Amino acid sequence: MRYLFTVSVFGLSIHLQHLSSNIILFQFLVSALGMLVSVIGHFVLNHMGRRLTHLVPTSLTGIFILTAIFAPQEMQMLRIIMATLAGALSASCMAVNRLHTSELLPTTLRATGIGVISMMVNCGLFLSPLFMMLAKYSDKLPWIFYGGFSILNGFIVFLLPETKNQLLPDSTHDIGNDWEESRQAKEEDLIIKVTKF
Repeated sequence: MRYLFTVSVFGLSIHLQHLSSNIILFQFLVSALGMLVSVIGHFVLNHMGRRLTHLVPTSLTGIFILTAIFAPQEMQMLRIIMATLAGALSASCMAVNRLHTSELLPTTLRATGIGVISMMVNCGLFLSPLFMMLAKYSDKLPWIFYGGFSILNGFIVFLLPETKNQLLPDSTHDIGNDWEESRQAKEEDLIIKVTKF
């Protein structure tokens, strides 16, 4: 999941010069709007579920990338606005993705799991520029992949459980069907141990 997202966002960020002639102004707009979207994203994250908060920005990022590419060259302002929104939403997407990942992993496996996920993210980072080699067949082809991967990433999240206001797993035993019973048994054991005195 993070692999697809990394390919699309890193591909967008290192190839911004293809979307605008003034790259410095464009990068400033993406960064400024990215900070605003990140702050708003944390408030939204507290009120909506993790899956919905993940689906909307990642899908919109892909749609904005595709819109920026398929917009005619005469509509340069629309292209810049769409690409700016795509870049800004990517910051919010990354925050939601990291939070959801850490909530899904049991405490005993969290460090190892995040290490493996980071390795996959790095694979996406170094494979992302290679998609630009597809531009020799069509100028729009790499961007179709970047936008498509982002949209696909938004819908893959429905394969994961919702973690907002849910008990988080402490161990791999908690992940099975007896998660609730296991958690209740642990709490009862603690109560018994404490009240023994």
